Amino acid sequence: MPSFDIKKFKPTEQLSFWGLGLTILIIIVAFAFIDVNTFQDSVIKAGIWAPIIFILLKISTIVFAPLSGSPLYLIVGVLFGFWPGLLYIVIGDFLGYTIAFSISRFFGYPLVDKFIARNEHGLLARIINHLGTTKGMYQVCFTCFPMPELISYGAGLSKIKYLKFISILMPLSAIAASVLVLFGSKLGDLNNFLTLNIIAIPIFIILIVTGGSLFIRTVKNTKD
Repeated sequence: MPSFDIKKFKPTEQLSFWGLGLTILIIIVAFAFIDVNTFQDSVIKAGIWAPIIFILLKISTIVFAPLSGSPLYLIVGVLFGFWPGLLYIVIGDFLGYTIAFSISRFFGYPLVDKFIARNEHGLLARIINHLGTTKGMYQVCFTCFPMPELISYGAGLSKIKYLKFISILMPLSAIAASVLVLFGSKLGDLNNFLTLNIIAIPIFIILIVTGGSLFIRTVKNTKD
């Protein structure tokens, strides 16, 4: 397992909360100039293939860790509405988490190494060290929640049972997804969407920075 230098760990680099904020901004600007109804009509015409393609795309953002699935939580709300969009997200997340867990559990680190980014190796090693217990699983989920793909791969490499892993991660993931999908579903009404984000974006930034700081503190205590 690669070494991990805590001095080089920066929440702003590893958790990429600025990326989430930029994604939201880009989507707001894009849909301010693009007719949302046009996209929704295209989805309706695609029939069953639209949700299938979306679910497969969501799975890929988890299995291939360097890909970011954050924009999809907003886009699905725009294209499908809140409840159908949330259902597709939950299905995609469940299958993605299960596949990532299974890859690491049955094939081990050599194969996992091919699915994650180089700069995430040290963080993955530290996540594994905290996933042996229920308390550790909850701790990792709350402090590293923007990176469920690393949690899934890390859980597979740890001794935690699959049922315990998925029963902890999925409810927390579904709660976060419901908030993001709700924001996306409000893109049709830009004023409501902007109002929600004035409140939500600072909260997300605070949560991510706080979570990253807690994780760093835990790592330091473990090393000491």
